[in-house]
Amino acid sequence: DEVCTAQVLFKPAIHLMHAPQIQLLPEFTDHWPDLFRKKLHISPDTFDFILDSISGHLIFQNNSPNCQLPVALQLAIFLNRAGHYGNAISPEDVRQWAGVSIRSVINCTHCIMIALLDQHDNFIFF
Repeated sequence: DEVCTAQVLFKPAIHLMHAPQIQLLPEFTDHWPDLFRKKLHISPDTFDFILDSISGHLIFQNNSPNCQLPVALQLAIFLNRAGHYGNAISPEDVRQWAGVSIRSVINCTHCIMIALLDQHDNFIFF
C-alpha cells in the first residue's frame, strides 16, 4: 500500500543535455528521405529547389559583423514550424530541435516568410 501512495520526486545530480536533431537532416536526405519528409513535410529535392530559389534574396544579406544562420538552416527551421501544430511549433520546442536561440527561431521564420512571399507565384498555389 505504501509503495502505491508514495510519491518520490527525483532530480538528477547533473543536467542531461540533448543534441540538436537538425544535424541529422543531411543523413536523412541521403539514407532515410521518409524521415526527412516527416520532419520538414517536403522531399529533399523540393527543399533543395526552394533553397536555390530563395538563397539570393536580399533578406539574407547584411553588413553586420554578426553572420546570419545559413539559409538552409533557416529554411529547415521554418518548415519544421510550418509543418507541425500545437506545442510542437512553439519557439522553445523548435529551439531545442534546432539548437538555436528562441529569437533565432523567430527571426528565421520571419526571413523565410519574406523570401517565400516575394516569390509568391512560384511557391503558393490554390
